[in-house]
Amino acid sequence: MSKLSEIFGKIKDKWLGTSRTKQIVIAILVVGIIAAITAFGITASKTKYGVLFSNMDTNDSATIINKLKSDKVEYKVDSSTNTIYVPENQVDDLRLQYATSVKGGSVGFEVFDNSSQLGMTDQQFNVQYQRAIEGELERTIKGFPQIDNARVQIVMPDNSVFVRDGSPAKASVFLKMKSGQKLTKNQVKAIVSLVAGGVKNLSPNDVQVVDDNMTLLSSDINNNSDNQDVSATTAARSDIESKAEEELQEKVLNQLAPIYGKDRVKVQVHADMNFDSNQQTSTTISNPTVISEHETTSSSNGGSAATSGSPNDNNNNANQITNNNNSGTSTSTDTTKNYDTNRVETKTQSAPGNINRLTVSVVVDETNISAAEQASINNIVSQAAGINQQRGDSISVEGMKFDTTLQDNAQKAIDQMNQETQQQQRRKLYTEIGIGAAAAAAAIIGGVVFLVKKRRKAKAEAEAEEEETTGIDTVIDDTIVPKEQVKYDPIEFEHEDEKSHMESEIKKYASTKPDQVADVVKAWLSENER
Repeated sequence: MSKLSEIFGKIKDKWLGTSRTKQIVIAILVVGIIAAITAFGITASKTKYGVLFSNMDTNDSATIINKLKSDKVEYKVDSSTNTIYVPENQVDDLRLQYATSVKGGSVGFEVFDNSSQLGMTDQQFNVQYQRAIEGELERTIKGFPQIDNARVQIVMPDNSVFVRDGSPAKASVFLKMKSGQKLTKNQVKAIVSLVAGGVKNLSPNDVQVVDDNMTLLSSDINNNSDNQDVSATTAARSDIESKAEEELQEKVLNQLAPIYGKDRVKVQVHADMNFDSNQQTSTTISNPTVISEHETTSSSNGGSAATSGSPNDNNNNANQITNNNNSGTSTSTDTTKNYDTNRVETKTQSAPGNINRLTVSVVVDETNISAAEQASINNIVSQAAGINQQRGDSISVEGMKFDTTLQDNAQKAIDQMNQETQQQQRRKLYTEIGIGAAAAAAAIIGGVVFLVKKRRKAKAEAEAEEEETTGIDTVIDDTIVPKEQVKYDPIEFEHEDEKSHMESEIKKYASTKPDQVADVVKAWLSENER
């Protein structure tokens, strides 16, 4: 207990011995630490909220709030953005639980879930059915990533017993686009087809789509479908030709760039491609074989001696007549042969995109090109690009001096920018070095000053402890530190000077008035103790 009291006593003495400024600084630090710990505790124990639903429809937000109240869940509402916040650890569960209650401001076929709808009339049923169709289409369109909100209005045709008196349905779609988003023609066409496919007797031509900028997106979207298809086909063919030309140019440059340098050779390839689909059929007959033969011979009397034949072109039939005038007998021979042939029929269909003709132009950064060098370039280009002379492909090789003014100016500008960048980096480096040196010097000076003050303070504290131990008996580990004896120089009373004269007068005064001298000595001792 005595040790603890001693420690507190020393702390109290240290506090009382500290200057007023240090006491204020220490008090501020302690108060700041306590405030930080308190704020951290309050923040850690405070409920964190997360976004349950944002940008909600008014009806949906009211429904969700009623459900939260009935489930006794804490929540916050931002009315400016219709955003509902709930405790962060319950966001996922509540979002899945309330997902079916969020309709996005649209009512679908759940309008028929109420059993009270059973007694409705046909007209009421048609109205509710139309509302359900509109709501379902709105929900589907809102699911597109570019669309923020959508409204669908349908004009249903009146039912008639006569087919001729029937009228088609019509629909209009209003789209609120997200910031920076636009729809392409194909996307608008998809929305039109979606609405037309969801409503009976609704033609895509009777669907109008308008965005929030009052732009009719569905204008001429159906009338120009053929032209759009032709344009799309032409663009696709142009892309194929461009890719083929780029591939050939890259092949030729890969061959010539290592020789002349990449910037000293320019290659341009033009590919004339055929996108027509052709089909050819060829039949080949070979190795005819006789499978049957029939020969008929007939004779008759009279006539002249003659021989005649009528061979068939395909060698299937052969007729021969022999007349003998001497005997008056005529002989006729008719031969019929049937052949079996090997027939091979081949159909060849050429795929679209064949190259009709290639034209390659090569320009080298040289004033004069020799004939041998030009022939070498022709051979290299022919092999790299697959030039076919029979197809009509051609190669043009020319040598001209390139104008490098723009490149030179650009290089000068780049060099100047690099020099400025290097100068800025040097200035920044020098500044950092100066700041570092100043900081190091300040740190060294501060360290020296701190050490000097610390030594002075330690010396002062040691002297103060020595003064305290002289007036109060301090027991530490049951050992007593003896007081150092102070030795004074002897006084020479016989020497006559000013000092000796003063001492003699003090002695006389002390002997005549000892009480007053004792009071003075006590006053001196009390001042030394302070």
